[in-house]
Amino acid sequence: MNRHPLSYPRALAAIFLFALFFILPSSTAAQPPPAVMNAAETEQALKKLTVLGSALYVAAHPDDENTSMLAYLSGERLVRAAYLSVTRGDGGQNLIGTEQGALLGVVRTQELLAARRIDGAEQFFTRAIDFGFSKSPEEALRIWGHDAVLADVVWVVRRFRPDVIITRFPSTGEGGHGHHTASAILAAEAFAAAGDASRFPEQLKHVRPWQPKRLLWNSFFRRGTGGGGGQLAAEGSGLLSVDLGAYNPLLGKSYTEIAANSRSMHKSQGFGSAERRGTAINTLQHLAGDAPARDIFDGVDLSWRRVPGGEAVGRILEEANRAYRPANAQATLPLLVRAHAAMSKLPADDPWVAGKRRKLLEVIRACAGLWVEAVSTEAATTPGGKVRVTMTLVNRSDYPFRVESIMPPFGASPQTVNADLKNNQPLSTPLTVRVPAGAVVSQPYWLRSAPSKGTYAVTDQQVIGMPE
Repeated sequence: MNRHPLSYPRALAAIFLFALFFILPSSTAAQPPPAVMNAAETEQALKKLTVLGSALYVAAHPDDENTSMLAYLSGERLVRAAYLSVTRGDGGQNLIGTEQGALLGVVRTQELLAARRIDGAEQFFTRAIDFGFSKSPEEALRIWGHDAVLADVVWVVRRFRPDVIITRFPSTGEGGHGHHTASAILAAEAFAAAGDASRFPEQLKHVRPWQPKRLLWNSFFRRGTGGGGGQLAAEGSGLLSVDLGAYNPLLGKSYTEIAANSRSMHKSQGFGSAERRGTAINTLQHLAGDAPARDIFDGVDLSWRRVPGGEAVGRILEEANRAYRPANAQATLPLLVRAHAAMSKLPADDPWVAGKRRKLLEVIRACAGLWVEAVSTEAATTPGGKVRVTMTLVNRSDYPFRVESIMPPFGASPQTVNADLKNNQPLSTPLTVRVPAGAVVSQPYWLRSAPSKGTYAVTDQQVIGMPE
């Protein structure tokens, strides 16, 4: 079949490169290559660009989360989903190594991040330490410091801005662990506090108050009802039923299959999970906020209309979805570039705009087959040292991309390139990264200062809640 060069406007003249250089005391010389979405994943990501909704799942530890619910929310409902684990699981077991305490928390943090890469959700934490089994929520909240951990949960809610908060455990104690019950109590208190500007006002330098639409409990089945053994069922009105076993033909798996692979990332806990297929009914009980009639997101506008001036962006993205063809993904690029230009006219500080712009750039990269890689000649360096890096870029489409400059880390001046990226012709650029003498040696941010018994010492508000 004859193919003609694409005469597209040079609307996306520059590629914005974000090279992350980890300055470690020691490191491996070889790192995994950057992930590239396949055609089905690209189509899924393109669909998600048209949906503006979010849900935050809250529980106490790594492995408490319902990975089926997270996979369903992200893959079927196409919303932005996240799991807030109150602790990093520092007090758990370790079946794969000798790490205990804080070091085990580092291991389990990475296990959660690996799980999220599979089920499509995001990951957050508070500063609370998993100090082992707790008999009551009162004990857990006293050791953690109730107000400090509540502030962290409120911060995550204000920053992530969920339409719906879902708890794994009830606040009435049947979760069998003080941490479990405490996580539900904190979620309910944060639901009430996050929209109140008088609560934790010091956060408002960085975020705005946010009131989620509703709070739900992902309730269990009652003992002896055949719904899953020794679990508890919610009673009364306000119950929603959700089938988490739906099949996604794009991904070739049901959400319970995806969830099993996600849950199997909890290797230190020996939590390998067999894939399940078929109907998987879960119930959600309304706890606070607007009661849903039939759906988790009842009353929530999931379209671009929720962003002032965003309807034009939504129309372009809908057109791009209709035009997308896996065998010729590059043909969608003009529409995606138009969408990017339209987004650029919207308020830059709008959280939806900022997040969707990042995701749109990922879809543009996938449709163009863009490959961006930074390879260093050194496995490690120290403050005051330098690292020689080769940046390699490949555009595997007929779209006319141009690299104007590369922005090194540590506030260094941009390195001018001014070169076109021709179809399937690699462009390599050497650069030297100089590490400031005062650079902090890489360390998990929550381990940089000595903790108290119940919480890690983190004073930088902007990193609180982040996984790493």
